[in-house]
Amino acid sequence: MAFSLYSKIPMPQISWNEDSAEHAITFLPLIGIVTGAVSYLMLRITQIYELPSLFITMMLTLIPLLITGGFHLDGFMDVQDAMHSYQLREKKLEIMKDPHIGAFAVISAGALLIIWTGFLYLLVSESFEKGDNSFLIIFCISFALSRALCAFTSICSPKAKKDGMLNMETKKSRTSDLIFLILCALAALAFMLVMNVTASVLMIVVTLLHLLWYTRLCKSNFGGVTGDTAGFFVVTSETATLILLGLCSVLLL
Repeated sequence: MAFSLYSKIPMPQISWNEDSAEHAITFLPLIGIVTGAVSYLMLRITQIYELPSLFITMMLTLIPLLITGGFHLDGFMDVQDAMHSYQLREKKLEIMKDPHIGAFAVISAGALLIIWTGFLYLLVSESFEKGDNSFLIIFCISFALSRALCAFTSICSPKAKKDGMLNMETKKSRTSDLIFLILCALAALAFMLVMNVTASVLMIVVTLLHLLWYTRLCKSNFGGVTGDTAGFFVVTSETATLILLGLCSVLLL
């Protein structure tokens, strides 16, 4: 059910109901693991054939979109439309629910693409030039970390809508779900620390700051989290991580 909901990977059809979706969000990090694994495989193949850094950057940008079908990006764009409307809370929630795309969503997605490809190209080119893939491996692991934290905050945070899809996915979550997500996050951080201690410590700080910013943003603008804000969290978390890794590749490698 998790792969059916959060990815485009073909899965056997399962009836959508509260019981089948009971723990789906708990396994959201698994989609991150697959995304990271495919990204790393692509990275290794392109390195073997010594393909240009720009081509590798484009392929690494495309892989998450192909695997998720832009699921999280859609949430990011909906939140951008709502945020830039500067309307009251109820109106912002209506805007996020509206299937039509707004100008601010397009502008924000375009800016995001420029930032993402720019810093990813910086990370790829610096890593190749200095012969060190440690930061690129951390980048691949970050897909699992962002989704573990997304699922954790989605379960723990107040919901903006009692009848929303996210509320349905999380209302039966238990302590065991949270423990599993914490273990996933800790495992991802442990692998990152093995790759580079300094960059990983900096990333922990940035991640915690991002978590605080996200929860405050959701509370002040929407009264809680929604499915769209969860997608917004994944996109902004991974972008913040990539910016940090790009800068670290210049300063620390």
